[in-house]
Amino acid sequence: MKKIIRSFGLLALLLLAVVFLDIGCVFRHVTGIPCPGCGTTRACIQFLQGHVVDAFYYHPLFWLTVILLVVMVLKDGRMFRSEKANRWFWIVILLMYLSVYLVRMVLLFPDTPPMELNEQAPLWKLWETFRSR
Repeated sequence: MKKIIRSFGLLALLLLAVVFLDIGCVFRHVTGIPCPGCGTTRACIQFLQGHVVDAFYYHPLFWLTVILLVVMVLKDGRMFRSEKANRWFWIVILLMYLSVYLVRMVLLFPDTPPMELNEQAPLWKLWETFRSR
C-alpha cells in the first residue's frame, strides 16, 4: 500500500510541476523534439471533453497510456504471472509506441502539433551551434 501511495504521490508531483512551470512535455522542453508520448495529455483532455476524433489525432495510444499507468501502479507493472509473458508484453507495448512515434515523426514533424519542434530548447540550440560550425 505504501508503494501505491508513493507512486501516486510522485506522479502527482510531476503533474503539478508540469502544470505550474507551464512547460508541457519535459522531454521536448529540454531536447526540442517531441517524445513518443507527446500529445497524450492533450488527447486525454480532448477525450474527456467528448472530442474523440481530436483525442486520437493528438495521440492514438492515449487510451493505452492511461490503462498502463493504472496497471503499473496497482499491479507493480506485472500483467502476467510468468516473467517471460511480462517481458514479451512490455516489448510489444514498446514496439507499438515506437512505431506510432516514427509514423508521427515522418508525417507531422517539425511543424504540426503536437509534433512541433521547440527551437528554444537548450539541447536543440547546442545542436544548432555545433552544426553551424
